[in-house]
Amino acid sequence: MERTVSVIAERALHHGARAGLDALVEAAVRLMETSGAALYAGGRRVALVGLEPPLPSRAHPLQLLKDGHTTLVLGEPCVETEDRQHLSRLAGLGSALLASLDREESARGESKRLRQERMRLRERLAHLERAWSRAAHDLRTPLLVMQGYIDMMNKGMAGVLTPSMQRYLERMARAASEMNVRLQQRPTGEDAPAEDSRPLLSATFAPGRYDSVRLELPSRPVRIRAPRSDLVLMIRAMERLLSGAGASEVVLRVEVPEGLETCRWIVQARTELPLPERARASLERMARRCSARMSVSEGAGLELTVVLPRLPD
Repeated sequence: MERTVSVIAERALHHGARAGLDALVEAAVRLMETSGAALYAGGRRVALVGLEPPLPSRAHPLQLLKDGHTTLVLGEPCVETEDRQHLSRLAGLGSALLASLDREESARGESKRLRQERMRLRERLAHLERAWSRAAHDLRTPLLVMQGYIDMMNKGMAGVLTPSMQRYLERMARAASEMNVRLQQRPTGEDAPAEDSRPLLSATFAPGRYDSVRLELPSRPVRIRAPRSDLVLMIRAMERLLSGAGASEVVLRVEVPEGLETCRWIVQARTELPLPERARASLERMARRCSARMSVSEGAGLELTVVLPRLPD
């Protein structure tokens, strides 16, 4: 039995939790020499080998091995106590593999969202490049014409220049030269307009995802001086921190002090567990990337404050 569990775990490690679940059901069929077996999670079948056994609701009690929400169903009843102990271990391993499968699917979903975000950023960069090219093309020709006329006037081709005219021409030449230098510079991410942080917070802490979260957002936009991708990662780090601490009765308030180019994200919640160190370190790292200051207070509950730079209204 130990070797069987090791083989299943190794297969899950190298090929994923889905392959581990299939190997687990195959092992149950082989060990019990039954016609088939299936693994159910919350009433949903997740793995099947051989002939399909009865549904858990219709199967004989000796055909069922349960571990929490996980149920292993055999094609024929198993009456031997030792065999049922082995199957109980398989059912427990199935629960662990199902939890791992959920994490893998969540990671794939996160990877898909990051790919979409990267594509969006590439499209925006291409848009900035096209806008820069159009602006450079539209401005370069009139600047060259203006510089040509300035050179001609400095050479006296338009007559004698007075001191005032000379000063004006020098200013025009300096402005034209500075504009040419700016046209030679490529656009950077800092040229992109800042994102309103309210939709990002609402999308992550929406009522449909967190029933106990209350959002208190201002009526006007709150534009943060940080790339959108960094803001999204910081909000997700905040979400992982709350989830890892078992937070409930969460209040997320955004304050915009008058006369200051900063805003405050204040999170107050009741927690059941200590703050996970990895999630806290990730949030601190993302706060530094967004040039934000963060403070955490753990007493009767959690109070998290993040001060971020923003664009003035």
